[in-house]
Amino acid sequence: MHRFLSAAHARRDAMVARLQDLVRIDTRNRYCGDDDAPGEAAGQEYLEPVLRSLGGRTRTFDCPDDIYARMDVIGPADRQFAGRPNLVAEWEFGEGPRVIINGHMDTVGVATMEIDPFAAEVRDGAVHGRGTSDCKGGITVGVEAISMLLDAGLDLRGSIVFESVVEEESSGSGAGTLACLDAGYTGDVAIFVDGNGLAITVGCGGCLTADLTVTGREGHAARGNGVSAIDKGFVVKQAIDVFKRERESARPDCRVNVGIFRSGSHAAVIPGSAYLSLNIVYAVEEAEQARVAGHPWGGAPIRARFEEMIRAAEADDEWLAAHPAQIVWVKDLVPFDQPDDDPWAQRLGASFRDVLEREPVVNRMVAWTDAAFPAALAGIPTMLFGPSLAGQAHGPAEHIMIDDMVEGAAVLAAFLADVMTEE
Repeated sequence: MHRFLSAAHARRDAMVARLQDLVRIDTRNRYCGDDDAPGEAAGQEYLEPVLRSLGGRTRTFDCPDDIYARMDVIGPADRQFAGRPNLVAEWEFGEGPRVIINGHMDTVGVATMEIDPFAAEVRDGAVHGRGTSDCKGGITVGVEAISMLLDAGLDLRGSIVFESVVEEESSGSGAGTLACLDAGYTGDVAIFVDGNGLAITVGCGGCLTADLTVTGREGHAARGNGVSAIDKGFVVKQAIDVFKRERESARPDCRVNVGIFRSGSHAAVIPGSAYLSLNIVYAVEEAEQARVAGHPWGGAPIRARFEEMIRAAEADDEWLAAHPAQIVWVKDLVPFDQPDDDPWAQRLGASFRDVLEREPVVNRMVAWTDAAFPAALAGIPTMLFGPSLAGQAHGPAEHIMIDDMVEGAAVLAAFLADVMTEE
């Protein structure tokens, strides 16, 4: 058995206990929709002394209030970051490669969960609870990999940066990862432990979110003297459907989804306002085309086309021509992509084969990940590699397999040893 796999098996119980500690600490993103969500601070307070005990030099800092503007990224305008610190730990061993390991501390809400979200119950070879797969299992793997590396007695070179960030979930747009880049935490390669099924993930699509508010004129239904925002909202929805057909006929994987259509307060009241919210997935090629055209890396031309089609439909409606919908771009989550034969991906793949004696899966993520930022904005070769169980992140019975954590920690430790001992 490979030395790091043997070491990981020996740490199995300690790894489970660490994850249980993290899951029992409520770190729901404040904007997850649960009224009592506390934010991430308690999780960082737990983790910081753990990292210090391993010899890491730690620092905590809040995201700057203007982090999206600083990084030329569209993100939600209503977020408050005070008291929700990012946690960074560094280990330095002299000249050599600098490796970033990144995971996020925040979780989604728990209102729809079918199990106790914070019990961290162990059964059927898994740990159950909110955050187990997304992303506290990954954070646990990252910490254990560093611990095993330090215990191996190797002559190390280079440095490690471990980042436990906030504001990845709940439309947070990766503010924590952006703040780490803004603070100067860069490296030769970045490994995000928010990966799925121990696959080596080298890319993800982009995603735009738009909120539209359609204005009618409120009135009493018996008098019929209003303008229904529901009716006018359907005009806008039909225009979105035309946009959707145009995009998906050209790029079937780039889906458009209206997730919210809300209006009205009472059956006897003509509604005066309607609200729609939608996501638009886009490809890395489109971000490249935007940059060539002089825009920031992202979806600016798609936003322009969307607005053009909505305004064209409104122009044919007397009410909407005079009262156009308000369109707010909530976020632009940029994509990234690296070739399968990227040297760092190949190196991680070699460690995977060496430790687990099977071939790794190399893929791209369907959902978005904040790993896009160091890759797309800072030019850092970036991969996702983590133990998340497919279909469990955000799920009502979220859990993670302990064997996947053990194997993931062993592979990551072997990768770090390979990178940080090469002459």
